[in-house]
Amino acid sequence: MSTAGWDLDGGSGTKAEFTKFPVGSTRIRILDDAPHIRWVHWMQKFKRSINCPGMKVCPIDDIITKEKANGITPTYNRGRRYAMNIFNYETGKVEIMEQGKTFFEDLKLVMQDLGEDKKSLTDAVLRIRRTGTGKDDTKYRIDVNGDAEGDAPTEGLIDLSDYFKPHSVEQITRLLNGEDWDDVMKSEAPSDEPDADDENIEVK
Repeated sequence: MSTAGWDLDGGSGTKAEFTKFPVGSTRIRILDDAPHIRWVHWMQKFKRSINCPGMKVCPIDDIITKEKANGITPTYNRGRRYAMNIFNYETGKVEIMEQGKTFFEDLKLVMQDLGEDKKSLTDAVLRIRRTGTGKDDTKYRIDVNGDAEGDAPTEGLIDLSDYFKPHSVEQITRLLNGEDWDDVMKSEAPSDEPDADDENIEVK
């Protein structure tokens, strides 16, 4: 099986459901060939994250670079998020599953094991076991729970590249200048993206 799109070090107006894994087991089916990867910046003032337009042009990255050069602890962080469309058997819905790099490294190993049997992630039902509830004690275990039956659901699939499209330099600059989030983002349709969760972000 090809691992194209699985470089985990690489870096919208649609309503979406986000997967929440409770403590215990959740059965899912992966619907995408590879994860969507993006860089984000957490803005504590708004308790929302910014989708970075690229380090060379992003005003927040510029702030981070200058503060580090002057020996100052950066005001903002730089994190990476990974997302895929999945079908959640417990909720009966197509959802966006967003997790951190460790989770997706484990998922990639499962994919490679399935590949040895000429199968892909979309061919399997996966059981996600969660233990712990906090940032420091939450752990996930991913197991194959059998073969998925029937065609993969397509209704409700989200174009993640569009949904998580980068915010513009102008939008970020306006936020940094103190403008209200809703005023800056009013041209965009509402997003169901949840508040940032530290366990889902790899921070650099």
